[in-house]
Amino acid sequence: MDINKFKQAETRYQELKVQMEKRESNADEMKKKLKEIMITDEEGNYWMIGGKTGKWYTYSESEWKEDTPYDDDTKLVEKKDESLIPDETEATVTCKVCQAKMSSRSAYCQVCGANQKEPVRTGTVKPVKAESELLVKSIRLVPMIFFFGGLGLIIGILFGATFGIFNILGDFIYQFPIMLQETRGKIQGGLIFAAMGGISGFVFFAFISIILTGIYNFISFFFGGLRFTTKP
Repeated sequence: MDINKFKQAETRYQELKVQMEKRESNADEMKKKLKEIMITDEEGNYWMIGGKTGKWYTYSESEWKEDTPYDDDTKLVEKKDESLIPDETEATVTCKVCQAKMSSRSAYCQVCGANQKEPVRTGTVKPVKAESELLVKSIRLVPMIFFFGGLGLIIGILFGATFGIFNILGDFIYQFPIMLQETRGKIQGGLIFAAMGGISGFVFFAFISIILTGIYNFISFFFGGLRFTTKP
């Protein structure tokens, strides 16, 4: 291997470390620059300096392992700090950034220096919702009565109040008792006819809902109910 490449990378690491100490760069910038000086040897192995330890790591068997590119005679790195090497008997975790194995007690990755307590920023992926089909086999009578009855109540109140206050529908007012005829055009008449219209509207629309519900349930029983397709 070309030892000069590794020595130049170590020199560059020391420069980056000084910049970190002087707060001229942050951890993210240092990790990015360390990736730029990653070395590939003649056998295709990747070599990278750990941001926290300053030691060499090689990518082997889908994980980063501490190693040295130097022979015993030319070894420049110091003796391994056993406290920084995960014990095989203790629990290990995977780095959130580079996926290297590390001790579960370590707050920083020994390879890339990533802080394991900081959340990893990822893009928000919206789940894809598939279309679904809704089948209405039958209609419950009581909810239909209250729904249509409530609708009739509102329509009846509006129509009755309008009829009691304004002169509409011509001579239809004479179908009511004289006492009610005399209240027309007044606020009192509007309230009375609104109440009458609300009650009549509720009863009429509730009766209609009973008929429609019976017809739909009868048809659905023999021919199947309505099907609706819902889209995301």
